[in-house]
Amino acid sequence: MTKAFSKSTRISVVITCFREGDLLREAVSSVLPQLPSEIIIVNDASTHESTNKVCCELESFPEITVIWRQENGGPSVSRNQGFEKASGDILVPLDADDLLPENALKYLKNAFDSSSDVGFVCGPYLRQDRQSQPAKSVVPADVTLQTMLRAKRFSLSSCWQLLGTTPLRKTVWQQVGGYDPAFGACDLHDVEFWIRVIASGCSHITIDKHIYTWRKYLGKNSAQVTPLAWSQIAQKYFEIYQSLGLRYRAYELLLMGSKWQNDLDRVKFFREKLTQCVIQGHYQLSSVVILLLPTFLFRFLFQNLRYRR
Repeated sequence: MTKAFSKSTRISVVITCFREGDLLREAVSSVLPQLPSEIIIVNDASTHESTNKVCCELESFPEITVIWRQENGGPSVSRNQGFEKASGDILVPLDADDLLPENALKYLKNAFDSSSDVGFVCGPYLRQDRQSQPAKSVVPADVTLQTMLRAKRFSLSSCWQLLGTTPLRKTVWQQVGGYDPAFGACDLHDVEFWIRVIASGCSHITIDKHIYTWRKYLGKNSAQVTPLAWSQIAQKYFEIYQSLGLRYRAYELLLMGSKWQNDLDRVKFFREKLTQCVIQGHYQLSSVVILLLPTFLFRFLFQNLRYRR
């Protein structure tokens, strides 16, 4: 097959899978016509018969390499292994239940070729919340940590907008040490990785073309995310929050995680810390809400509203 891209720019699409079945075939079908340099599929020790069958079928394509993991390691481990195997200069991660819009790889290649300093590329994406509804265009705003680590207005959730499937140079992944294997499917493994990328000073550009189709209604991992996941982020990157003037936000997240676990000692500790921030004038509406919300009511609300990031 003749490749559409010059030898100077190789694009590797890396897809991790576990129990997506025929959805994986759909994902690959959205990529193949765009002529990537290669497609790497990482089968994370799946026991799902349909998924394994699809992987066996796809393995016959010359453009596709399937990595069969012998032990389930989770999304961080799988993506690291796929990225390590990839020969491309540019890595395009794709969830096995999502799609690439038409010409997405061409737009991404042009963006990366525009400057050797570009570490990653942002762009609008299509989000489909329900199968019966058409996808909506979502345009990410400011992707700085100063903005994305704040709480949304009139909400307790964070303003994080950068998708975990954001395309990047392989050198960027290498320089920050890859994904943290300690962050699994129930954790914010993608957020954790991208905090390190952005904090490293890595440059990026934003294009005006759709680069991803997120079939949100199919998502399984995001449905498992609890307030504890953001609490883990706040604990690991407390110094970053503090340096950005967001210490109060870190304490909000740590207090929410403690309430979720019903750890009364930690609830008391972080309530006192957050109260001090409020007294000093460093707070927002979410700070007051989480301080006043009783632990039992907090747990009830988040369990029933299916808290999302």
